[in-house]
Amino acid sequence: MPETIIAFFIAAGIGLIASIIGMGGGFLYVPTLMLIFGFDPKMAVGTSLAVMILSACTATLVYWRQKKTLITLAAFLVLPAMLFSLLGSLITVYFDAKILVILFALVLILMSLQMLVPSLNLVPVIPWGPSCEVNRSGDGKGEPIRIPCLHLLVWGAMGGLVSGITGTSGGAFFVPALVVIGIPVHVAVATSLLTIIPTSITGAATHAVLGNISLPFLVIYGAGAAIGAYAGATIAPRIQAGHIRKGFGILLIVIALLMIQQKVLGG
Repeated sequence: MPETIIAFFIAAGIGLIASIIGMGGGFLYVPTLMLIFGFDPKMAVGTSLAVMILSACTATLVYWRQKKTLITLAAFLVLPAMLFSLLGSLITVYFDAKILVILFALVLILMSLQMLVPSLNLVPVIPWGPSCEVNRSGDGKGEPIRIPCLHLLVWGAMGGLVSGITGTSGGAFFVPALVVIGIPVHVAVATSLLTIIPTSITGAATHAVLGNISLPFLVIYGAGAAIGAYAGATIAPRIQAGHIRKGFGILLIVIALLMIQQKVLGG
């Protein structure tokens, strides 16, 4: 019972944070499952993807009511994201557990750098090919801008691939990819979370077939994550995302180093 309560509140905290910054929460679900509850890396990745379905759905409902979601952009992101999430999930069969930990840690470090130093532009604009015109805000009142379709397709694919392999969700790519082309940060967050839903479903379904999901922790983490995500999406419009990102940029580096020390060097 104490472990269940602890797991619930950990997931609730992660869900709150993730819904504010536009990520599914896998960047914290995976390491907490491994470092605190002793999960195998593959089981942690699969369970994380399944939990993200619940948290992303809850947050998306709130953002939808706030009219901050851009469906057109989400559609361009989600098609390649789902395909490459499936590919990434299948690839994990051929990876040693320590390799997965190292890959996850590298992704965390890249995410932290993007959060701490946005000017690094780790997700640059891909300007070539046809473009589509969209409104900058989900309520239809913002300024219309032209978006290069290839940009969305490429970063959607990258987000999906990383999601399937590491269980982190594609939000680390989706949000910067939208912001860099002129989408307001809170609209980018909402659109990213909508994209994460089908991406996580694809990856989680594949990991379920591979036997990489813990049902007890899916229930506990899923319930906590959904409640936290609802709270986070509700208060997000009143928070400056930049302050949160800096703090968690530092936290992600610490988590990455802890995972390498405990699961690779100490394993």
